[in-house]
Amino acid sequence: MYNCRVMDKSIFKFTKKTIVIFLVSVSTLILCLYGYQEPQQQLLPQEKYEVKVRLILVDVIVTKDGEFVKDLSKEDFELYEDEKRVPINSFELISFDERELTIPDEINPQEQFRTPKKRLAVVFDSINSWKREMKHGSEQIVDDLVSIVKLGHEVMVLQLNPSRGIEIIQSFTTNEDLIRNSVERASGSIWKLETHIEPSRVEQTETELETQAQPESETIPSERTEIERALDSTYFEDMQRIDFIHRERLRFEKTIGGLLATFNVMRGFPGRKYILLVSAGIPDLSPPDMFPNIRSGIPGADIEDAYINKVWGKMDDIRVFDPFNILDKNAFKNGEEVLREIIRFANAQNISIYSFDSSIFVKNIFSGASAEYYQQNEMDHLRFRQGDKIRKVQNLRWLSEDTGADSLRGANKLGDFQKVMGTDLNHYYQLSFYPRRDQADDQYHKIKVKVKRGGVDTRFRKGYTDYSDNEMDKMILVTAFYNPEFFKDLPFKGELIPFISESGKYEPWMNIALPVKEIFEDRFVEYAPKLFHLHIWLKDRTSGEKGFSGKINIGLNLSPKFMEFIKNIDYLSYHFKGPEIEFRNKEYQSVFALFDPQTSEIGTWDTDVHFPSLKDIEERILINCVLGDLTENLEKEKKRFALSKKDGGLVCGQHKFYPKVTNQFERWGEASVFMQVYFPDGRTNIQPEFLSRGKDMRIYPIEGELVVDSWNKRTKVWSVIYKLNFSPCFPGDNSLFVEFPESGDGSEPYMSKELKMTILR
Repeated sequence: MYNCRVMDKSIFKFTKKTIVIFLVSVSTLILCLYGYQEPQQQLLPQEKYEVKVRLILVDVIVTKDGEFVKDLSKEDFELYEDEKRVPINSFELISFDERELTIPDEINPQEQFRTPKKRLAVVFDSINSWKREMKHGSEQIVDDLVSIVKLGHEVMVLQLNPSRGIEIIQSFTTNEDLIRNSVERASGSIWKLETHIEPSRVEQTETELETQAQPESETIPSERTEIERALDSTYFEDMQRIDFIHRERLRFEKTIGGLLATFNVMRGFPGRKYILLVSAGIPDLSPPDMFPNIRSGIPGADIEDAYINKVWGKMDDIRVFDPFNILDKNAFKNGEEVLREIIRFANAQNISIYSFDSSIFVKNIFSGASAEYYQQNEMDHLRFRQGDKIRKVQNLRWLSEDTGADSLRGANKLGDFQKVMGTDLNHYYQLSFYPRRDQADDQYHKIKVKVKRGGVDTRFRKGYTDYSDNEMDKMILVTAFYNPEFFKDLPFKGELIPFISESGKYEPWMNIALPVKEIFEDRFVEYAPKLFHLHIWLKDRTSGEKGFSGKINIGLNLSPKFMEFIKNIDYLSYHFKGPEIEFRNKEYQSVFALFDPQTSEIGTWDTDVHFPSLKDIEERILINCVLGDLTENLEKEKKRFALSKKDGGLVCGQHKFYPKVTNQFERWGEASVFMQVYFPDGRTNIQPEFLSRGKDMRIYPIEGELVVDSWNKRTKVWSVIYKLNFSPCFPGDNSLFVEFPESGDGSEPYMSKELKMTILR
């Protein structure tokens, strides 16, 4: 593996909050490989001239008494953009009536792709719905979906899962049995309403609220204002609502992420695209609607405003929609702004979202003793949710109506389902017009359609954002953060290591390995400078709190010598050092997104990372155990472990260590392992043992030679590098076991780590 050092300048911005924003910028393309001094005439691509014809499509559903009106002509329509009438360029009635299909002798793949098909993506929202609600609705939905299939529709079934996010249960199919089975699997999950708050959470929140309530000047306790006394009287209700907001925010984030992923799956298809969202509602994160009981219980607008500022001020700006902060917009202040952006993105992709409210009143679900128990234990929380429930259903309706679809709800929703979907999925008018702008302006534009014939109902998308290619790439990148498993165009391997610095804080150590064949040889276009953007995000798995985020530019030149050079290697590796951060003792999710601005391809990598808080831990723990390559450090360094700002390597004295992200090693070559061990009771002389296990399942001892180590008395962390001998290992996949024995009596190790590795032939 070739280690390419690409970071030559780092800029870190810190805030007063625990959230730290990490930003790495590289001002110029970094030339770090062989052959970068080629003549400019060989490096620069030839000029190309492209003319794009911009045409905006508008799909219109026209019905009368629930039946689609099929006999309209172009002259029956008037089309407006931003309240100005525009000429209708083309007009077509798209009809999918059941008819005998004929198979041509030869099929043109491009023509086949361009022809609209009857495709419906059904998304079961198990994040915001009760299992019994989903089961009750899905039984009827199965029969209706099968009826749609018999008319020739392809159906895809997806599920919004509380733990896994969006997942495709069944790809597009017309097979009746597959659809039935997939709907049964996506029947929802139980939403348990938790009314308790952990003591640690209450204490922390109380301290923070008291800190915010105190003015900078001295205040006499007896002179506390009416507002402060009113706020104190509602403290415990505050805690319940703050806890509720945190959980709602996580649900909101997963819901938005799932919708974005579904858009990405559908956006490449031609024509109008249909999504059926079966959900009890989308969480609302608007401050005025989060506290209906308190707002009505405290008279006076001044007290109301103080309450909102005090409690809602604890919540960070809703950055969930733009995690990488690449849209260059201010933080979203509430969920309404996020939903508006989602609707505009769906409209830009010509996607219509039909919503099916799966909710059933609780009094109809519980009866007898269970109802009495439920009322005693949950009614207080339920009363708090009543106003919020209305907002959730309103969000569903908003999502549907503004994308030219319909919202199915109420007592007759099951009966209306097949009628509405059967009409809308089989017919629509497609109008088009040329925008007044020569280029996309990234602005939102309203659309209005008027039909001259009286007595008809029309539905169409209310507007669209005229995305440029650059802004569209950003939106897709946002989607990749929420659903990394859907974006594998650029395959690469990543690793994030929680390195403990001398100060006792963590420095995120980020490492990636690019496969040269898939990234460069298979995608080679021309000899020219090449730039990749690496977007990084780290967040708390439980609360969604951001650890840091940033962007790194990776630049190189694709020259003849470079292409010749990479024929002899499998991977290019890059290493980066993050800022010092004091993480909490929690699990974090790390997401890397590699973006090629030239091709708009995206690759992602994600994993869970644990940052143990040493202040809260009394037992010995193995913090880091990383395989890698050991080289000579040509610069003079003190004998202490530190990450290099220049190339992201780990230096200690005359040694420099680089993680081997792929964990691929030659059997007779050199390999090393870097470890950081926390010994709260002081340094110990116990040495680690190394063992390997291959496909034969036999255990072989591995020789380990101590190279360099360092003991930090203040942090009580032992940092060490061992050189390993893999000659006993057989080629293929192996496991390396690193164990710290308790004593010499053969007892079980008190610390151990298993590392997967591959021994090359």
